[in-house]
Amino acid sequence: MVTKDGRKTPITPDVDQVIIASSRISASAKALRCLARYGVDLVVLDAAGYPVARLYPPFINKTVATRVAQYERATKPFGLAIAKEIVYCKIVNQSQLLKYLAKNYRESWLREMGYEVDAIATELYYKSVDELSAEMIMGFEAQAARKYWQAVSSMLPQELGFHGRDPDGVDPFNLALNYGYGILYNLCEKALILAGLDPYMGVLHVAKSGRPSLTLDFVEMFRPIAVDKPLIITAKKLKLEVVNGRLDYESRKQVADAVLSKLDAKYRVSKYDRLMPLGECIKQEAWDLARSFREGVEYKGFRVYL
Repeated sequence: MVTKDGRKTPITPDVDQVIIASSRISASAKALRCLARYGVDLVVLDAAGYPVARLYPPFINKTVATRVAQYERATKPFGLAIAKEIVYCKIVNQSQLLKYLAKNYRESWLREMGYEVDAIATELYYKSVDELSAEMIMGFEAQAARKYWQAVSSMLPQELGFHGRDPDGVDPFNLALNYGYGILYNLCEKALILAGLDPYMGVLHVAKSGRPSLTLDFVEMFRPIAVDKPLIITAKKLKLEVVNGRLDYESRKQVADAVLSKLDAKYRVSKYDRLMPLGECIKQEAWDLARSFREGVEYKGFRVYL
């Protein structure tokens, strides 16, 4: 933008991310250059909701120092401590969601399940890194997941055909979760990259060519709040149709709306003790994780009070 006296002033875009979730959409080279110029992230999803391409700003602050420290510390006990914290936060958030649902639906058995899940988080919390391995941490995660998804399946409408979490399941709710998690992966990966981290060097999931291990680690803390919560609450209103083992276009749109509409919802985060929009929480956690790697300080993850 040029002012009357000839000075150029920066333009602040109204959006910071564009998500293409349909094969019906095309973008010109001019549009792509414009998005890149103003730092707007462009993400292309496949029919299952997973990112297949993205365009983001090429210049990221503190990338070299952060990534060198990440590579040095990720495979050491320091990295295992971060993995423990991430899984601990995920389990706590699962527990918080069950207690929240118990309060809203007045189901005492849900509250009890919430406390059982919370007990698993507490057991993990008091384990020292010296007596843990990545496999043991994932064992705690799986133990909590069994109780958590058992509770969720018991309260969902039977017509959704959901009998437990199965990433390969073809029932409408498992497919909806997959699609919602795909959207969340995009948000988390963008936050990690802009914080200077390498999304392919994780602390829990094994590093493998083509696998964004750190994104898969980082996203775990946010699943219960960012995706599970809005989809469970709106389950009775969702009209999900499955075609050839995938959600149809309108169903995917419903899931995307349910997830993206809640990014501005504010939550009280334990380590800040203040209300923060969920979208900002994801960005802040990425910066906190980058600082932890870069400076070698303890990482405290995303835990909320519902």
